[in-house]
Amino acid sequence: MTRACPVCRGRMTEMRVRHVQAWREQVVVFENVPAEVCDQCGETLFSGPVVDKLNGLLWSMPPAPRTMEAPVYDLSAA
Repeated sequence: MTRACPVCRGRMTEMRVRHVQAWREQVVVFENVPAEVCDQCGETLFSGPVVDKLNGLLWSMPPAPRTMEAPVYDLSAA
């Protein structure tokens, strides 16, 4: 059964996404996260068990299999 988006009432589609989270002065990237994404507005929803898994990884911070660099921009200087 397809759910309606809680924001725009568009159609939610199950897919795997990249989720970026700020945590304790770090930026953490989760890849291949199961989610429902609205085809119309892009709203992304995670199930309770997925949120529990993300939080568990954040709280325990096991060694990541890889790292990446990201540019940082300060808009107050622009």
